[in-house]
Amino acid sequence: MSMTTFINARIFDGVQSDYVDESVLTIDGNRIVELGRVRSGSAGETIDVRGNTLMPGLIDAHCHVLGSSLKITEVESQPLTYVAQYAARMLSHALDCGFTTVRDVGGGDAGIAQAVEHGFIKGPRVFYAGRALSMTGGHGDFRDPVNSLGACGCGAEGRVSVVVDGKDAVRAAVREELRRGAHCIKLMLSGGVLSPTDPIWMDQFSDEEVLVAVEEARRRRKYVAAHCHPPASIARAAQLGVRTIEHATLIDEASAAAVKAADAFVVPTLVIVKALLEAAGAGALPPWAQDKLNEVSDHSLRGLDLMEKMGLKIGFGTDLLGNLHVHQTREFTLRREVQSSASILRSATSVNADLLGEPTLGRLAPGCEADILIVAGDPLKDIGVLAQDGRGVHGIMKAGRFHKRTG
Repeated sequence: MSMTTFINARIFDGVQSDYVDESVLTIDGNRIVELGRVRSGSAGETIDVRGNTLMPGLIDAHCHVLGSSLKITEVESQPLTYVAQYAARMLSHALDCGFTTVRDVGGGDAGIAQAVEHGFIKGPRVFYAGRALSMTGGHGDFRDPVNSLGACGCGAEGRVSVVVDGKDAVRAAVREELRRGAHCIKLMLSGGVLSPTDPIWMDQFSDEEVLVAVEEARRRRKYVAAHCHPPASIARAAQLGVRTIEHATLIDEASAAAVKAADAFVVPTLVIVKALLEAAGAGALPPWAQDKLNEVSDHSLRGLDLMEKMGLKIGFGTDLLGNLHVHQTREFTLRREVQSSASILRSATSVNADLLGEPTLGRLAPGCEADILIVAGDPLKDIGVLAQDGRGVHGIMKAGRFHKRTG
C-alpha cells in the first residue's frame, strides 16, 4: 500500500451535520493522514473526485452473518459448510453496498471474522457477540412447544444461541463466549417474532442473571447488547447496565428517558420488519410469527421518531436473515421518513463506531482507518443514493485498499 490523495472532494466526515470545508484527503497505507484545503505533498497517486462525495465506510451494527434461513432451526441444523457459503455471499453483498464493518449479534464467531481478515472471504470486518444467551422459553429458544428434546436448550454447540438458566449458568456462558473472542455479549431480554413460545411483551431473565452478564462483560472491558421490544424490557435493560438496546420497537417516553439517563445506545432495525411483512404476505412465516410481527410492525417508525426527538444515541442496524439480506440498504430510505439524512449517516458511521468502542472507524479524520466511500452526488440531499445496492457508490475502500473503483 502507498500514499493516495483525493482532491476536489465534497467531504462528509461522519460527525458533522454538513460537509466540512476541506476538499483534500490523503491516506498512507491503511490510515488517513491529512485532511485539508490544499494538497501538501506530491507523493503517491492523486484521484480527482470532483462531483462526488467522500464519506466513511458504512457500519451495520445488527446483523446475523450465519443467518442462512428465516427458520432458525434450519440455521442450527444445516451443514456448517452450507452456512459458511451463505455467510460469504451475505458479507460480499454488504461490502458491495459500502458496508466496511458489521457487528454480528447472534451466531458470528472467530472463524468467520478471521476468514475475512485473512482474505478468504471478501467482506466487511466482523465484530461479533458469539452465541446469544437466552433463558428457557426465551427468544433464543427456538424449539417447538411440543418438542421435549434437548431440555437444556440449544446446547453447547448451538450456532445462534445458547439456552441458560440461573446466574451461575449465565456467568459460565458469558465467560465462554468471551473466551471465544466475543467483542460483546448478547442477551435476549424480551419476546421476539421468530421464536415460537415467548410473547413479545415478556420480560426475560431475572435481574440477577442480567447483572451477572454485565459484571462479567465489564470485567473483560466488553459490554452487553440486549434484544428488547416492549417498553418495560427497554427501560429495565438500560437500568441494569446494558450498553446497546437492539430494536427498541415499542419504546415510549418513559423507557426512552431511562435509556437517555443511562447514556445507552438504541439500534432500531426497521428493514427487517418491512421485509418480514412482505415475506409473511408470501406465506413464508407460520401464523404465530405473523401474529407477533403484527404487534410490532405499526410501531417501528413511531419509535424511531421518538428516539430522535428524545435525543437518544441511535445506531444503524438491519437484522436481516436468509435471502432477505439483499434488502440491507433499504434501511436508509425507511428511516428518512422521520430522520434527516445527516442523522441517518451519522448513525451508520460515527455513532456506530462509538457504539463498538472503535473511535478510528466511522470518521474521516487524521489517524482514522481508511474506510472510504466515493458516493455519486449529494447523499445529504438524497440519501437514496446509498439505497441502490452499491450502484450509487463509485468507490469502496476498506483499510486503504480499493474493493471497488469505477470512473
